Amino acid sequence: MEDRFCTYKRVGYFKERMAENLGVKFTGTIYASPGVLKHIKKRHGKQLSKKIVGNLIEYMRNIIEDPDYIGVYKLTEKGIHIELIKKAETNILIGIDIDSKRDYIYVSTMYPISEGKINNRLYRGKLIKWK
Repeated sequence: MEDRFCTYKRVGYFKERMAENLGVKFTGTIYASPGVLKHIKKRHGKQLSKKIVGNLIEYMRNIIEDPDYIGVYKLTEKGIHIELIKKAETNILIGIDIDSKRDYIYVSTMYPISEGKINNRLYRGKLIKWK
């Protein structure tokens, strides 16, 4: 992990049960860098409510702890990209990347997602209902 590790926030834990359901062999603590928090506020701040933007870390923890849908977005040589979705007043997607070479898991993005996109990903088998 990077030298600036002390500035990263722990936002949750990628559980073994979740990893098994997705066919992933890597679990561990999920981190959010100051850069991703800035990215979310800058790129998606207008789409998210002020309540969510003001408490990003807390919302991330809630979604990671209890998602409604989970799925593998993409498998690459560098790692695995996971999606976690929570249905609330707005449907929120958190993108999590597993960097197997550097042995850590981090949040890459967080944004609202429409009901239609969720249904499309369920239909294509990219997401599974979680619980």
